[in-house]
Amino acid sequence: MKNQKTFNTQSNVKPRKEKRFFSEEARKSIVQEIDDGLSKAEAARKYKVSQTAIYNWIRCYSDKYRTALITVVEHQSDSQKNKVLEAELSKAYESLGRTQTENMLLQKVIELAGEHFELDLKKTFANKLLPISTKTKTR
Repeated sequence: MKNQKTFNTQSNVKPRKEKRFFSEEARKSIVQEIDDGLSKAEAARKYKVSQTAIYNWIRCYSDKYRTALITVVEHQSDSQKNKVLEAELSKAYESLGRTQTENMLLQKVIELAGEHFELDLKKTFANKLLPISTKTKTR
């Protein structure tokens, strides 16, 4: 009997870890206990779950520990600023072109009116009053 080898099969086998599932109602009740004052570590020990699971449940079900809304503030990039400035500049150039065209048109009208009335309206306009403006108001 001394030559016989004995195999202990139980020492080579690792015990299986018990998988547990908590229903949504159970999770909500645990989170409610935490909201009422039970610490997260105590809850993890009491219900034999990891603190990570507790924190995940709190994030999902707790009203007290709800994460704040995050507002992201972004600054405009230089390329976006350049595009906006180029658009404004093109509008300014269009306005300037329109103004110059109107000015040239009015100069031409004054020139043609001067030829028609045989007067130099550019010089005489500033010195003479229009017939409408010669009338004085009576008080």
